Amino acid sequence: MDRYAKVVVRSNTVHTDNLFTYKVPEFLIEELKEGHRVLVPFGRGNKPVEAFVFEIINYLEEDIKTKEIVDVLDEEPIFRSEELDLVKWMKNRYLCTYIDCINLIYPKGYKLNNYKVATISDDLKKLNDTQLKEFIINLDEKYQQVIELIEKNKGKVKVEKLKFIPNINNILDRMNKNNIISLHWEYKDHKNEKKVCYLALTMEDEEIDEYVKANKINLGSKQKEIINFLKYNKDVEINDAMEILNVSKKSITSLHDKKLITLRLEDYYRNPESIYTSSYKEINLNEEQRYAINKITSEMFDENKKPYMIHGVTGSGKTEVYMEVIDYALNQGLDSIVLVPEIALTPQTIDRFKNRFGDIVGVFHSQLSEGQKHDVYKAIKAGKVRILIGARSALFAPFNSLGVIIIDEFHETSYKSEKNPKFSAIEVAKYMALKKDVSLVLGSATPSIDEYYKAKQDEYKLIEIKSRANKKPLPKIEVVDMKNELNVGNKSIFSFRLQQEIKEAIKNKNQVILFLNRRGYASFVSCRKCGYVFQCDNCDISLTYHKRNNVGRCHYCGYEKEIPKECPDCGSTYVKPFGVGTQKIEEELKDIFEDIKVLRMDKDTTSKKGSLEEILNKFKNQEAQVLIGTQMLSKGLDFENVTLVGILSADMILNFPDFKSFETTFQLVTQVSGRAGRSDKEGIVILQTYDTDHYAIRRAINYDYEGFFDDEIKIRKVFGYAPFNNMISVVISGANENLVKQNAQNMYDSIIYLLQNRGINNFEFILGPNPCSISKINQNYRWQILFKDDNIEINLLKGIIKYICITKRDVVFNKDVNVSIDINPNNVL
Repeated sequence: MDRYAKVVVRSNTVHTDNLFTYKVPEFLIEELKEGHRVLVPFGRGNKPVEAFVFEIINYLEEDIKTKEIVDVLDEEPIFRSEELDLVKWMKNRYLCTYIDCINLIYPKGYKLNNYKVATISDDLKKLNDTQLKEFIINLDEKYQQVIELIEKNKGKVKVEKLKFIPNINNILDRMNKNNIISLHWEYKDHKNEKKVCYLALTMEDEEIDEYVKANKINLGSKQKEIINFLKYNKDVEINDAMEILNVSKKSITSLHDKKLITLRLEDYYRNPESIYTSSYKEINLNEEQRYAINKITSEMFDENKKPYMIHGVTGSGKTEVYMEVIDYALNQGLDSIVLVPEIALTPQTIDRFKNRFGDIVGVFHSQLSEGQKHDVYKAIKAGKVRILIGARSALFAPFNSLGVIIIDEFHETSYKSEKNPKFSAIEVAKYMALKKDVSLVLGSATPSIDEYYKAKQDEYKLIEIKSRANKKPLPKIEVVDMKNELNVGNKSIFSFRLQQEIKEAIKNKNQVILFLNRRGYASFVSCRKCGYVFQCDNCDISLTYHKRNNVGRCHYCGYEKEIPKECPDCGSTYVKPFGVGTQKIEEELKDIFEDIKVLRMDKDTTSKKGSLEEILNKFKNQEAQVLIGTQMLSKGLDFENVTLVGILSADMILNFPDFKSFETTFQLVTQVSGRAGRSDKEGIVILQTYDTDHYAIRRAINYDYEGFFDDEIKIRKVFGYAPFNNMISVVISGANENLVKQNAQNMYDSIIYLLQNRGINNFEFILGPNPCSISKINQNYRWQILFKDDNIEINLLKGIIKYICITKRDVVFNKDVNVSIDINPNNVL
């Protein structure tokens, strides 16, 4: 009986974003399963392309011609049925392609290289040497050159190696048609795996000596040394043996040929090294922690359970709750995933988990090499890793018995991807938890307004932890009005009050954290005479000044240029940096306090591998008194000697042109404040601001999340923002500004036409088309249309956007523009 497979081919274009039907060859009928990675001939040239089997059917739904699958690339399917379902769900949810979603769950380190080769034709192979020489002599010079190269390469040459010959494609095509050569595709499937070779004796010690004597085997001195060494060391890695005994590989292979030793290959797992270390402490859980643990573990095997939201103040011991829940899951034979916002949180978190659970803890984040990522995937499949800690992509790890997903600091915006597919890790985790009956735990001291509203609507089981694990009060937040500082003649970044507290902390041998939501030396450089601002050549944004190299750097595209002494516009020498950056803070701090030891933690100082861990280690070991940093500082750092936190410009984010800016301000102030007084020492927070009356600041001072939520939710309701409406952003970008503008208008006109055909004439839910707030990034102009599902059904709206932007893309949009769709974006800049 014939069988057919519906597959998704490995291609990044929207034109191939479909299920293609291929016939299953007879030799694969029993072997092929859904989720298998296969090789299929694709396009006119039948190029062998990697594809993924989504469905196997027994009949064709329509009368179509089908090609046959060439081969299966792996023994077992690399995707399970639930992962294929997840791909389909994400494709529909985030309006992206199959391949966008497949790339998330595809094992890192797998690669298929396909290439075309030229060989001598079968007819020519039948000729003897004399006949072949005569035939070649009469050929065109270029033909002779091709045949010469084929023969030089042992009868087969890659077409790409012939590209240096002018007009080669036409030459090869004619030679192929004239039956002089044969052209066909070949492929090589690569897996980034590392194996280690171990040595062992083939028989017991006494038997070896008898075997050597009986078979009259001659052994050199080095070979005898290897044999004697292996008598006392059962399994030795080949490189170790060569180094310890100073022997060559030849001596070892010679023993193997004589059947005296065995060579055994085993998988080697490349684990990322960590220089951050801490010791495990026994923790006594308090009543609130025990309640949270009992609630989650007692319902672990309940069907259709709701996700849990732990709203616990900073320092309330949420990590201990997570670890107890994971411990319980492990004892039930279940695996766990712990998501952390980004790499900034991992060194301390990983160390705590590894101290508790040992080598079954794996790590997965963007700074791992491809080989390390592949080994984590392999170790999970082999059951060697039972707990995985990582950023949002760790969510797609191939666990067979997943029991718990924990998303720590779930309010963080980094859980929403900025690249296709623009997925929300929280939404995907909720889908997975529902489908697999997995326990989902979200934890934060400052839950996002959207998710907390859902908890209030009973979509989550809300668990409150209102006191710190050490029973100490939350650090007191003292507000300093920076307008008054100017009035009393203080032009410094540091208020007199903050300077006094820094002095006091250092005197008492305590440590200080200073927070600013910006890296670099200053926010921008301008001419004080004419107002000229140094802009990025590629983006519609000012350059951030970095003093060490005297350069202005764009934090969007990476462009940088040296800042001249004279203004390029008016020629004056009044070129000065404006605003404050982390470098500037470090410089001024050293001016005020002599001999102060300072560490800086921002993207500039942590870009090298291991640099973040090095900074954290130094601060933990009290090699510095002050740690200055940006948003990284707000994410779960725990230092017992920190008694003072200084927040240098709390209202910097309040004026950001984004509806979530008040929420972000409240979260940052609360989270950064929580870094103080985390052990037995009490902490204090000095919060510097120009806007002391804003409700986000006032509520944050008192750690009043409920009050802030009540204030914020009223504003969201009035303006129809999330959680009351969904929002879809479509950004059209390209190098030609007029073309981008015209394409944005084309899209708008197409949507209006389709809506009117459905009897919809009220278009207030559409905002735009308008230039984006940042209207140019990396030489690309950007226009945006925003949609709210206000008085229109979200699925209808998504269907229309998908039809215009994906199905009819070539009709509506020019090929020189990019179209990006984002469902419920983090920001609309």
